[in-house]
Amino acid sequence: MSTKKISRRDFLKLAGTAAGGALLASCAPAKTETPVATTVATTVQTEGPTAVPTKAPPSGTVVLMHRPGANEWSEQNLADFNAQYPDITVELVEDDPTRLFAMLAAGTPPDLFRCQAPFIPGALARKLLYDLTPYFEASTVIKMDDLTLANDYYKANSPLQIGSGKIYGMCKDWSPDNTVFINTEMYQNAGVAIPDDTKAMTYDELYQNGKATGKQEGDRVTIFGYAGNIEWWIERQMMVMLAEKDVKLYTDQYDKVTIGDDAKAVLQYFVTMANENISVSPRNPSPNWWGGGDFGAGILSQLQHGYWMMSSAETDATRGKIKMLPAPTWAGQRRDPTITATGMVMMAGGANHDAAWALFEFYNGGKPAADRAATGWGVPALKSLVPLMPQDTEYHTQCFNVVQGELALNTPPVQFNPFTGETVFDAAWQKHLDLVLKDQESIDDLANGITSEVNQAILEGIERIAG
Repeated sequence: MSTKKISRRDFLKLAGTAAGGALLASCAPAKTETPVATTVATTVQTEGPTAVPTKAPPSGTVVLMHRPGANEWSEQNLADFNAQYPDITVELVEDDPTRLFAMLAAGTPPDLFRCQAPFIPGALARKLLYDLTPYFEASTVIKMDDLTLANDYYKANSPLQIGSGKIYGMCKDWSPDNTVFINTEMYQNAGVAIPDDTKAMTYDELYQNGKATGKQEGDRVTIFGYAGNIEWWIERQMMVMLAEKDVKLYTDQYDKVTIGDDAKAVLQYFVTMANENISVSPRNPSPNWWGGGDFGAGILSQLQHGYWMMSSAETDATRGKIKMLPAPTWAGQRRDPTITATGMVMMAGGANHDAAWALFEFYNGGKPAADRAATGWGVPALKSLVPLMPQDTEYHTQCFNVVQGELALNTPPVQFNPFTGETVFDAAWQKHLDLVLKDQESIDDLANGITSEVNQAILEGIERIAG
């Protein structure tokens, strides 16, 4: 791989990319606003390198930036791959945003990178991704018509047109992320009727049930009533909820955040959850780092984190006490997209595209993909693997049936902002939520603070990309 020197301008552009990656690996877990010219966003296009598959047996080294682990990249995966491709050496680099930035800045990017859907628009704007369309079209392992809807996050006509067009990667597994796991014992102890799993609750019902099932001893919360995507992904959560009313969180060109009355109502909902000690918050942080840990520890009654939590939600403390429910509805229009779509892309500056595709195809369409599907770690990215999802116990079958109903909604992908890092909105939310809980700010202050800080980040992102 080359070790080219880069200009200060390129360095700053890549720095913006790295800042946007602080939560790429997660699936476990005030300045004055400056007006932005709306014409800037429309000029951001991607015409990066296009793949040209060769017929020669692939060989060489592939640098894979990924997460090691049984349901990620395992020693068994490596052994199976080496048996099939003895002339390819895989160099595993554990996924880390800071290290990714360093590799990009040095001109030695990884060949393959584990990412989430919100990474795609910004990476396209910065022309970091390799067009894999010819590889997919030629593949006998991964068929285009076998890809589930969640893979549309990896298709794009431009950074502002995600969902169709050229394909730059695919999911490894995914989940309708707004489904809810409840602890039925906590419901029963609180005298709350266990919901029908064929009918979606409203968000008001989710709140009321969380309030009834939560418990406190003085100021200490002993049982939380709710945890979910607001811990890290409040921006993503809001976009899904607002879409039920056909309201957008950003302008059409994504050059400004727009927190109007509808968006403010969503913020107020989650502020109320925190203020009443129903949810984890800066005032009452999770004792297990996140809601998934709290649910597994038996101190959380409702976990909104999607099907991919099925296996880890079941622990010694919760076994026999769990039920999965459809995603709640905010305004009566059912939606339940994935807002993570964890998967893999090929980097444009990689050194060995053919060998990288061999690994990509093996991991995402071969034995590792089938093995992951059978664990219940998530919904497989290929339709043909869906029958492998666990249905061996009453609990697994109940979850499988619920998720089939969610998949039938066919919720289209969420368009994420290509100009900001994934942590910008969430960091502003946590900062101002803390001030609201301390009675130092109002809900209007919170909304204005988020608006100012996010818009400043958008402006800086546009300037980095436009150069």
